[in-house]
Amino acid sequence: MRYQGIKVTLVTGFLGAGKTTLIRHLLEQSPANERWAVLVNEFGDIGLDGAFYSDLGVAIAEVAGGCVCCTTSAAFQQGLNQLIRKYNPDRIFIEPSGLGHPKQIIQQLRGHMYSDVLLLSGVFCVLDARILHDERYTNHVIFKDQVESAHGIVLSHVDRYQSQDFDAVDQYLSQCFMPSSPPVVFKSDPMKLDATALDIGLTEIFVSSRFTNHSYIRGTGLHESYLPVSDLRKDIKRELSDHGRYYYQKQQDSMQVLGWYWAVGEYVDSDKLLSMIRLIALQEGVYRVKGVFALNPSEAVFVNVARGEVSSTVAPWKEVSRMEVIGSIDGKWPDKVKVGCEALI
Repeated sequence: MRYQGIKVTLVTGFLGAGKTTLIRHLLEQSPANERWAVLVNEFGDIGLDGAFYSDLGVAIAEVAGGCVCCTTSAAFQQGLNQLIRKYNPDRIFIEPSGLGHPKQIIQQLRGHMYSDVLLLSGVFCVLDARILHDERYTNHVIFKDQVESAHGIVLSHVDRYQSQDFDAVDQYLSQCFMPSSPPVVFKSDPMKLDATALDIGLTEIFVSSRFTNHSYIRGTGLHESYLPVSDLRKDIKRELSDHGRYYYQKQQDSMQVLGWYWAVGEYVDSDKLLSMIRLIALQEGVYRVKGVFALNPSEAVFVNVARGEVSSTVAPWKEVSRMEVIGSIDGKWPDKVKVGCEALI
């Protein structure tokens, strides 16, 4: 049985930074039409961290003894593989130990074994800026590794900062990154991160306010797409509020992601929708499909496709229709999917 196109969000941070708090906040935003899971690890052997997620009803796999830190760890591979096989989630959050080397984990996730299985869509480092005044942290190789690997820096305990703490963030990041490729810094109080930011590590290659003929390139390097991301989301929200459609295309390594937002007041026919989804599921190169499609002002069809199997359910919904398809970077499936989507509503 084949498992493909599973998004991965890696959340790092030094000991006590607040990784578990952030992941709990994100899990509470889990979309109704997606299955989210957590692979969690602590440096000790007790396996305590999983208990902090047990009330959220998500799939959890624990790797004790700091094994996530090690690229060659059989325990890491076993825990991750079991999570994939048992739950086949749409997204996996990986919380390594505070002493974990994220660059090694990233290398593992992007290795040949997981080349079309996992899509590393974002790496976030939770950072308490107050420790930036302490060279025991700033000179620590693991701390540097965590910051330098991040697409986004999420500041924790912001309510306790002084102005010099914010200045320290700017100064430290300027030492770690080129001016053209800084990470996005999230500094809300209390600490939070909108789930729409989770794919910050994917490269935008096509953006259109309609489904036809308008595109522009946002750069080939991953870092080159970071700064415009917030503006891009503002454009999406503005477009939706103006009753417009929206389409985007992203990629990383051997996978690409196509996404659609329909306009307010556009509704689907359930039979026509499911017929189109089944055709999409049969396309060579398509790994996963998920979407929510408004039937009327108060209900929608929630659709999830994995390994070619289509599941759907009707539930309350008062927002616009949206869909995302994940597949191979090669092949003609995107063209066929686009045609189906344009004719759907």
